[in-house]
Amino acid sequence: MIQGLLGSELVVGLRQALDEGAVRSREIGHRVANASNQVSASFEGALDEAMAEGEVDLETEMVNLADAQLRFEATSQILKEVYGQIRASMRSA
Repeated sequence: MIQGLLGSELVVGLRQALDEGAVRSREIGHRVANASNQVSASFEGALDEAMAEGEVDLETEMVNLADAQLRFEATSQILKEVYGQIRASMRSA
């Protein structure tokens, strides 16, 4: 019974969304870190260089990172509520 609750489509989907969100955040963070670790001596120089070459648009990447973080937080909050409901139903049984 518990396996059926924890393995429901909703729970599985939420857990997959969390995994995908974590991967997406790591990828964006990696691109941002690589852009800022260019050969230039300063972050500002690296930013200008990367933007001039069109390799990475840091503003867009930071917006994407914020979006991924918000989605991850919302999904984890929903999953927390689902687990709370499962816990409450088990206690009342």
